Amino acid sequence: MRVRVRDLMTVNPVSVCLGTTLQAAAEQMVQAEASEIYVVDELRRLVGVVPEYDLLKYRLTHYHLEAPIDSLMYVQIESLSPEDDALQLASLFRDRRNSCMAVTDNGQLVGKLTCRDLFRAMLTLDAIDDQEQTSKPASSDKEITHSASSTINPPHLPRYSTPVNRLQLNNSPVK
Repeated sequence: MRVRVRDLMTVNPVSVCLGTTLQAAAEQMVQAEASEIYVVDELRRLVGVVPEYDLLKYRLTHYHLEAPIDSLMYVQIESLSPEDDALQLASLFRDRRNSCMAVTDNGQLVGKLTCRDLFRAMLTLDAIDDQEQTSKPASSDKEITHSASSTINPPHLPRYSTPVNRLQLNNSPVK
C-alpha cells in the first residue's frame, strides 16, 4: 500500500515571514506547541527553519530576542514533496536523525512530516496486517509473512515473521 506524504503531513505548519523578530517567532512556537518554526518569504516560499533549541540557546546567551529570525535560521533545508511515498522516507528520518521535515509544493511551504506521523502510519499498517493474518486460514509452516513496515527495515536488522516473535507488552507471564 502506498501512503503519500500528503496523507500524513501536518498542513500549514507554524511559520513566520523574513524579518520577524525572534521574540515574535518564539511566542508563536510556544502558542502552537511546535518544536520548530519555518521561515517563508512574501510568496510563502520556504527559505529557512529555526529549531526551538536554537532559540533557547540564543535566549540564554543574549537575553533579548529582538534580532530578526533570518539571523538564526538554517537555510540549507531538505524538503519533501506531498506526492512522495512516506514509508520509503522512514530511513531518511532515521539516518539523518530528523524529527520532522518540511513539505513543499513548487517551493511553497504546505506542511511538515514528523517521525511520529510515520510511526503512527507504520503501527496502523502493522495492525491491519495482523488482522488480515488472523483472518486467513492456517497456512504452511514454511510460509514467511512480513508486515508493511518490515520492507523498510535496514538489511542488517532482523525482520520479524509472525506476531509471536514480537515483544509482548501486556502483563501476561512469559513461559
